[in-house]
Amino acid sequence: MLMRVRERGDEVHIELTGVAGRQQRVLKALTECRRDAAGTEQPLDRADVSVRAGANDMHIRLKGRDGLRFEAMTIYRCLRQALIERPADPPGVIAAG
Repeated sequence: MLMRVRERGDEVHIELTGVAGRQQRVLKALTECRRDAAGTEQPLDRADVSVRAGANDMHIRLKGRDGLRFEAMTIYRCLRQALIERPADPPGVIAAG
């Protein structure tokens, strides 16, 4: 999976290729990362999110409202950890908690 995260004005753009079947996993990770990147517990109500997904790629745009700003580097690090460094468990494997 290839990922690029960049700032454009007051927006953060995320481009992923090679996601094939992992779109829901990406969105779940993004939900957690947005919370961390905004430094608040509930930024979800204060952000506009646009998602375009194909069979093997995703384009996501985040734009904070009411002065909320997302940090591209924080989102990149969080998504990298969630999606690349810590891949999902193989089917049939239960992670010990």
